[in-house]
Amino acid sequence: MIRFFFLLFLFTSACAQLSREDQFLEECEKTRKRSYVFMLPIFERHTASGDTELNRTIWIGNTELAYKKCISEANKNRYNLRSN
Repeated sequence: MIRFFFLLFLFTSACAQLSREDQFLEECEKTRKRSYVFMLPIFERHTASGDTELNRTIWIGNTELAYKKCISEANKNRYNLRSN
């Protein structure tokens, strides 16, 4: 009887992790965070045109657009099953 409940518990916990949405959302957050942490200081020090404000503004805009696209892709994958 205990084995049955244990197997039932494992099965229900495995079914709760079928969606890839959470996996994608986590990746989106990591990518966005890395973009701000690592790239903005580089743009402040090294710019081809010397206009650091414009370069940072463009980078932030592109980062946010990529983040929104990533979130929408994650939402599309809500019902796709994990392949691993």
